[in-house]
Amino acid sequence: MTTADTLKDIEELQQRCEQYEGISLKLNWDMLRHSPEAGGAEWLVTYEEDVLVGFIGLYGFGGEMEVCGMVRPGYRRREIFTSLWERAQTIIKRNNITTLLLNAPAASLSASGFLKTLPLVFNHAEYQMKWDAAAVPQGSAEASSAAGTVILRPVREGEAHILIELDREGFNMTQEDAAEMFEQQQHEALQEHIMIEMNGQPAGKMRLWTENNETWIYGFTVDRKLRGLGIGRSALQQTIERERRNYNGVNLEVALDNPNALKLYESCGFVILNKQDYYRYTG
Repeated sequence: MTTADTLKDIEELQQRCEQYEGISLKLNWDMLRHSPEAGGAEWLVTYEEDVLVGFIGLYGFGGEMEVCGMVRPGYRRREIFTSLWERAQTIIKRNNITTLLLNAPAASLSASGFLKTLPLVFNHAEYQMKWDAAAVPQGSAEASSAAGTVILRPVREGEAHILIELDREGFNMTQEDAAEMFEQQQHEALQEHIMIEMNGQPAGKMRLWTENNETWIYGFTVDRKLRGLGIGRSALQQTIERERRNYNGVNLEVALDNPNALKLYESCGFVILNKQDYYRYTG
């Protein structure tokens, strides 16, 4: 069986699990399709009689690793995921990981049951949000206070250091982790690196990843010294307008402990669809 065949099976299993529990699994498909050497994820699977019954994905982000998995309904309570978790320890130990996070949809009862068996502490939660024209508050569609001065353009060669610094400052990362994460992201063909400019100078950045007419906004941050000027709102509005012209949905994620960002996204018409919980492994 080829890797492409296995990825199709993983996609089918994801759909089956999501429909069964009414959840949304965060499998980071932009990373699943690439090898670890090309900035992708490592993953393990379990088959029974040619049927994919279990999956675990391990996603490296600098010194941090996230883990997410699933087991086919009807095959649960057979220690399938426990076996996958045990096999994954070899991968985890050979990576230089400072923080190991297990991710699960907040509404997943099956995930909750397994997580209780591990030495974990709650780390943070994120909302997955989607833009909805009907959710744009009345009177909030006017131009940003920075409109006319903010433009979005593709990142140019030689600007990697600007993106790395914006990630370091915006997401409280070390310089090393920000640089490593940037290097990993260079291998994704479906991804655009966007520079946000104000008055001709870099003021922020974002990454856009599009597949199946759905665009996800990642790594969205504005220079801390320039916040409060309407730059983020203008960048969001321009992105929404562009993706609507291309008939794409617009999605993003926001941490629950970032109320200012959540308020901004909701004021631009984003609505919460799902909640993902992250637990830090302490074993």
